[in-house]
Amino acid sequence: MFLKDVFEGKRGLDKVPSAKETKGRHMRLSKKLSLKRDAVYPLSAALGLIVIWYLSVSLLSIPEYLIPGPFAVIEEVISKAPFLLKHTLITLYETLAGFFLALVFSVVASVAVVWWRPVEKAVMPLMVFLQTVPKVSIAPLFIIWFGFGCFPKIIISFLLAYFPIVIEMITGLRDIEPEVLDLSKSMSATSTQIFTKIRIPNSLPYFFTGLRLGALLALVGAIVAEFLGSGEGLGYLVIYANDRLDTRFLFAVLLVMLLLGKLAYSIVEWVEQHAIAWHVSMREKEKIMFTT
Repeated sequence: MFLKDVFEGKRGLDKVPSAKETKGRHMRLSKKLSLKRDAVYPLSAALGLIVIWYLSVSLLSIPEYLIPGPFAVIEEVISKAPFLLKHTLITLYETLAGFFLALVFSVVASVAVVWWRPVEKAVMPLMVFLQTVPKVSIAPLFIIWFGFGCFPKIIISFLLAYFPIVIEMITGLRDIEPEVLDLSKSMSATSTQIFTKIRIPNSLPYFFTGLRLGALLALVGAIVAEFLGSGEGLGYLVIYANDRLDTRFLFAVLLVMLLLGKLAYSIVEWVEQHAIAWHVSMREKEKIMFTT
């Protein structure tokens, strides 16, 4: 068709797409097809679980006060959507605040630990100690000290979220091949240049791995803190439904938690794909999609 247009004068030879343009077009098309194909697997798994859930409740005649059916839970979410949304926003605020504090602290601490050896010897044991202490055991102390507001929940969320980010980023900052460091030093690169041009770019994939874990742990921390002392939030709703033996509403709250955790993880993953698209791991994914 293209040659026919050229011979008939409808298209000039200067409009011939280059190999680079053709490859880019194929890459974009294959990427879209791969994303659609990848979405089929989690959707199929979710639908399969819903079907198993529905059949189990129906065939085994399980009472609704023990395990409500999936459609009853969805109906409960829809009927109480404004009420659930109000408490979801509170938990989301606590999660985002704790996650942001963990993000800032982790970047500063990781850079300081790798840059100055004395900081590592002073700070790392303290961070490991704080991580080994069960957060459930110290959460009541924060409630006694700071009250029942959002602040103690943010602190617990921060304490749960920071550790994986710090560990992953420190690993990325140090995981440099010795040959690369020797080559940069032979080219008279300063310590600052090595850190900004080599160590930090190399740490970004590790950093985003820690962020994905940190986002989920920040949500868990906020909810656990609400369990122990709160009058609002999703954690409070779990206690509220449990005290009233309202299993249907309890499952509705758990479904909202599940969706909120999935949303947090997916957002971090999306940011990673666009922030470090140049990294070899992302290029390998595109290469696999193009080959497919």
